[in-house]
Amino acid sequence: MLAAVVGWLPGDRIGELPEVLLRPGRDLVLHAVGFCLLTLTFRGWRGRYTPTSRWLPGAVVILVLFALIHEAAQELVPGRHRDLQDLFADLVGILIGIAISLLIFRRKSEAATE
Repeated sequence: MLAAVVGWLPGDRIGELPEVLLRPGRDLVLHAVGFCLLTLTFRGWRGRYTPTSRWLPGAVVILVLFALIHEAAQELVPGRHRDLQDLFADLVGILIGIAISLLIFRRKSEAATE
């Protein structure tokens, strides 16, 4: 939700964000964290015992499409532009989210079978 709101914020309003969010590199970190959380949300939504093959392919397709659309839509907002670094950070966030979810849910399923 936050990504959607900030993504449509006109470029001249970016300066109104809290200063801590405007430091160099923070934008990329926020992109990665946001997409990591979205990935974890997909995993949690599908449930603990859902096999990876049932949630991961669809989640990756949806999240990558969302990242591409989100960056392309920047051109429609005054003062904003697409940025391949942002897209890369989105993809890194998706990969980190996948890694975390595989580790967490694998451990939970192993603990449940013991």
